[in-house]
Amino acid sequence: MNRRSFLKCSALGVGGSVLAALPVRAGGADGLPELKAPETPAELHCGCQQMLVPGKSFAERYDFLEANGYDRVEINGGNWEWLAKNADAMAEAIKGRDLRFSVTCISARGNAGMADPVERRAVIDTTKSILESAARLGALGVITVPARKKIELPFPELRERYLKEILPEILAHAEKLGVCLMMEPLNRNETMFLRLVADGAAIARDADSPAIGVLGDFWHMTTEETSDMGAFISAGKYLKHVHIASRKTRKIPGVDGEADNYIDGFKGLKLIGYRGAVSIEAGYPKGTSEGQKRKLLAQAAALARRQWEQA
Repeated sequence: MNRRSFLKCSALGVGGSVLAALPVRAGGADGLPELKAPETPAELHCGCQQMLVPGKSFAERYDFLEANGYDRVEINGGNWEWLAKNADAMAEAIKGRDLRFSVTCISARGNAGMADPVERRAVIDTTKSILESAARLGALGVITVPARKKIELPFPELRERYLKEILPEILAHAEKLGVCLMMEPLNRNETMFLRLVADGAAIARDADSPAIGVLGDFWHMTTEETSDMGAFISAGKYLKHVHIASRKTRKIPGVDGEADNYIDGFKGLKLIGYRGAVSIEAGYPKGTSEGQKRKLLAQAAALARRQWEQA
């Protein structure tokens, strides 16, 4: 039995964090706590990063998504300056559609500036600018990666600096705008700071603001988590967004065949009453034509909806 299957369907697999995230009854016939269904049932909203979609304009991309089972658009395509410049065009292209903007996936800087005061100021200012653009577009909020490279500071100090020197000003601005900052855990090859969904949820809890949450990414979770379901349950109310990709090669979901199974994670999303986007962040196999890209994206939405029903 591997480490992912060991805890697959056990509420105990995520320890006390399950009980903290969900209401429980006193106990079942086997003596274990029984999880209650969420008061508001979960909903699946299929999303995709807009620049993955073939098309010469935002309108063409949105036409395709709307016609192929997607109802959320994740904003990507450049840096914070590009976002500010193109916000009006995106807002115009989405008018009158059933599509909604989910989040912006635009990085403020390459690192959170926890060891460099000058870099820290730049991170705060650019993040605030991205939050402003997200608010203009009616998006839920902005994805942030706290750190991508090794920082020569002990982990406890990194966490305290992030909580006390970076987040307060950003979150105060986000609260005024009515948007959310979403921390994205990466994997051990990309960061040494934030790798588990539960750790992100704990930071969000300690920040004590309605304007912060955590993102769960199936690709990173494949490496780092013992249970997809457990990871999502551990986040509870702090889970604001989900990324999805094929589980072996990080391509469009479905490309890796039977390996692309998200049912365990979808069970966790249903248990917490998740109603945010499940959004594709991925690449294409080498040499994929425009027509093949369209086919893969249509199949990915159908795969997600089928597995959601099976969860």
